[in-house]
Amino acid sequence: MSISLLLHLLFVVAPISTVLHEAGHIIGAKSLNADRMRLTIGSGTIVRTFFISKVQITIRAIFFLGGLASSERKNMYKPYELIWIALCGPLTNGFVAFLLYIIYTAYPSNYLLLLLLFNLWIGIINLVPFRFKEKQSDGYTIVKALTQK
Repeated sequence: MSISLLLHLLFVVAPISTVLHEAGHIIGAKSLNADRMRLTIGSGTIVRTFFISKVQITIRAIFFLGGLASSERKNMYKPYELIWIALCGPLTNGFVAFLLYIIYTAYPSNYLLLLLLFNLWIGIINLVPFRFKEKQSDGYTIVKALTQK
């Protein structure tokens, strides 16, 4: 991989794909009338926080390193609603990957291919149930909701 592709992956592809994934969760929560939603991009020191509609958006200094979406509602979410919100992130990445594939077939580019593959990877890997310290994948959230009584 060339240095320009690596930099493109780190500073363009990863943040865009993460924003799309987390925005998918926010769209899912909004569709279920969430009262409060938060979207955080990156880690480290907070650079900027602002609101768009009912969504608090926080950008952190290391913007290319992960993201998180959360939502709250007066009435607790039912298990199927938690599943819907969890699925909306990977579904968004899958949909974006599909659109990028269509564009890539007409306008092939290594940069576009990298964006396509990274979105596909985020969509698939987040469906695998795993937990690491305090973070859990969407797949883990889904399994947890399915096994709730």
